[in-house]
Amino acid sequence: MSEMRNSPLDDLITEATPEVLAVLRHPTDWVKLGVKGPGLVAWAEQHEIELPVEVYDTLLVGQYGVLARVGTGELILECAPDDGLLTRFESALQAVDNGVYRIEQQSVTLVLAGDAALGVLAQTCGVDFVGELADRMVYTRVAGASCGVLPREEAGQRVYRLWVDYSLAPYLWKTLAEIAAGLRG
Repeated sequence: MSEMRNSPLDDLITEATPEVLAVLRHPTDWVKLGVKGPGLVAWAEQHEIELPVEVYDTLLVGQYGVLARVGTGELILECAPDDGLLTRFESALQAVDNGVYRIEQQSVTLVLAGDAALGVLAQTCGVDFVGELADRMVYTRVAGASCGVLPREEAGQRVYRLWVDYSLAPYLWKTLAEIAAGLRG
């Protein structure tokens, strides 16, 4: 796994009000790992790894983790660092001749949750998430930034996990925080 680095959002989170943090958060205790290659299905079968069936389908991993199929031969795993599936992925990727390769993930995860989450998305995104299926990835733009958005049910509420490029994360945080503050104020 990569060495730990500071989040580009550290200072912004520190400055955020409790009202904003009730709607918007950045979980730093999750890790991401991508795998890609023409041998993905055979690799998964060989290592007894269940795959999401269709592109953009996801599977629950642990309590809050997710395994997303983002292409025919590409997966992104986001989970706790001690999750058993991450360990299995790492072990399975040790073989160099299996037609599957590790892809470093440079995206930051933001989570919109609470009563105002859908209102924030409605002001920043053209997708109507009221009708979107939970646990199915949607690639779209949020406040002009390309994102993967994953609607989920967590702890009895609808949450929206956003995967955005590391370089755009501070801009997106500021924009979403401003809107969240306006909705709650």
